[in-house]
Amino acid sequence: MEFIVQNWVLIAGISFVILMLLLEPLRMRMSGVEKATVFDAVSLSNHDNAIFVDVREKKEMTGGVINAAYRAPLSSFENNVKQLEKFKDKPLIVYCRTGNRSFKAAAMLKKKGFNRVYSLTGGILAWQKEKLPLES
Repeated sequence: MEFIVQNWVLIAGISFVILMLLLEPLRMRMSGVEKATVFDAVSLSNHDNAIFVDVREKKEMTGGVINAAYRAPLSSFENNVKQLEKFKDKPLIVYCRTGNRSFKAAAMLKKKGFNRVYSLTGGILAWQKEKLPLES
């Protein structure tokens, strides 16, 4: 008990981190956004004509973009949603550099009524790792 009293800040910090780690999967499940691996994304593109949505900022564009991806930087994403309205019933695969910000954008699309929204796990880096084609 004395240890807990003397180290309450440490205990509180560790408890907070554990809580956040436990809540993350729940938050993802509740958002309705599905994760898609690179191979899931290729399959969705080939079989269901999925649309890729690139939410990276302009300064991150080195290395290329996925073929025919719509550009909708996260910093101005709300303004770019209108250009995607025509794809409300198609699968949308949202990606960023590593897959973290794409989830946020995908959740926004779900809230706007888009039906099939996926976040590309690992982002463009995972795509590049698998040596899949990119446009300059």
